[in-house]
Amino acid sequence: MDNTVLAIVFLAATTMVLLVLGAQKLLTQKKEKLKERVAVVAAKEDTLTTAAKTDKQGPAWLNVGAVVSRLVGPDFMRRQAELLASANLAWRASEFLTIRLTVAAFGTVTGLMLTERTLLIVLMAAAGFWLPVLYVGRRKAKRQSDFDMQLPDALQLIVNSLRAGFSFNKAMEVAAQATTPPISSDFGGVLREVSLGMTIEDALQGMARRAQSPEFDIVVSAYFIQREVGGNLAVIMEKVADTVRQRLRMRGELNVLTAQGRISGYVVGILPIAVFGIVIVAAPDYLDPLIKTTMGRGMLIFAVFWQLLGVMMIKSITNIKM
Repeated sequence: MDNTVLAIVFLAATTMVLLVLGAQKLLTQKKEKLKERVAVVAAKEDTLTTAAKTDKQGPAWLNVGAVVSRLVGPDFMRRQAELLASANLAWRASEFLTIRLTVAAFGTVTGLMLTERTLLIVLMAAAGFWLPVLYVGRRKAKRQSDFDMQLPDALQLIVNSLRAGFSFNKAMEVAAQATTPPISSDFGGVLREVSLGMTIEDALQGMARRAQSPEFDIVVSAYFIQREVGGNLAVIMEKVADTVRQRLRMRGELNVLTAQGRISGYVVGILPIAVFGIVIVAAPDYLDPLIKTTMGRGMLIFAVFWQLLGVMMIKSITNIKM
């Protein structure tokens, strides 16, 4: 069968799947929102658990999320939900997986229309499957960086409010009002959860899971220790704020010192793939000895192995944990 016909059939099937998913979303959206609000009020489960479990709700004959969740496993869906929460995206894990499969399908269609080489089609499909993860990962990194940069000032606001006689909850409210997203929305989410009946400990732990910031983990640990053994919370938070500032300053210095190594890692990882893609598109026959012969395939596998090993070594050298 001609590749163009295959591409059309594949595109039509993808469109039908998207229409089914859209119908499912319209039919179950209101019910899911109501159940999420009830779960938060009852404070029985944290936000990530609620998001993962609501994928299993809806009509049994149309619940694609439940089918996908059973196929890939609950652990995979939980990791996807945690990734989306840390990137501050209001997608469900099943919706994100559907987006990944859709982009992979369009990559496959594009490959079928451009070339007849199976390897290139598979590579384009794999690239499409991982592109949404790269997008979410960039959003997550940007949000974490902004959160960490705002954290010392927010802690100082909390310290000043505590010294003025405010409670810790009221101090967080002051910090939420005086700062900008993402940290203001995170503090606001904690206050909303507490007002709906969740304990402050559970709310802070949920915020720590969403933020995925080592600096904020220090803040939460210091607060829990103070709740257990007592002490002046304002003084403790002030010392924590100073510690966070010093850690951020050291991290910035380390990033400057390791910038050359990280750029070398990017070049080492991307350049061979880019050259391979350009050559296979511009002159497909040129790489036939490498792809179609046994010795060529062995050399290719050997090269990919050492390439990945080199990238991992450079990353381990430049990734200094604090």
